This record gives sequence, structure tokens and C-alpha cells, in this order.
Amino acid sequence: EINMKGLKCTTCNCEHNFGCHCEAGIINIDTKGVCTTKQKRSMGILEQNKVNMEAAKDFDFDKNDEVFIQCDSTHFEFNKNKACTSQIVNICD
Repeated sequence: EINMKGLKCTTCNCEHNFGCHCEAGIINIDTKGVCTTKQKRSMGILEQNKVNMEAAKDFDFDKNDEVFIQCDSTHFEFNKNKACTSQIVNICD
């Protein structure tokens, strides 16, 4: 299992996004490179903006939690046996 720490998430409406940090633990990327772990927040983008403002100062990307990224994309050079081996990953809309 390959875990990485340099994950940044800038999705505008996801339950797992806290101040541009993903708290899902395991992230699934489909064959087109799309994050399928994303879950919309009940209050939408307004709730996401509030969470981002409150959480942004609490995080340091160098101390980011380790995350496992399962990658099914066949056009990705960092895909090793369906695991992402990149040291830095940005998830966005």
C-alpha cells in the first residue's frame, strides 16, 4: 500500500474537503482521472466556503495526514498497480 501526504483538494462542494485537505483517507480516481470519492455537502457551496474559512489556518500541508489514492486511470504515469505514487496530488472540480 502506497500512502502520500502532499494532497491538496480544491473542490467547491465535498464533505471530505476541510480547508483544502481531504479527510476521506482513501480516495478513488476513475479511468478518466475524476475523483469518485467526492460527496456533496447538504448545504452546498456556502457550507464549503464556511468550512474552508474556519479550517484554513489549522492545517499545514507538510503535516498532512497520509492518504491512499486508488487510481484506475490508464493514462497516468504515477499509476502503479492501481495505486497513485505521485508525491503531490491536486484534486479539483
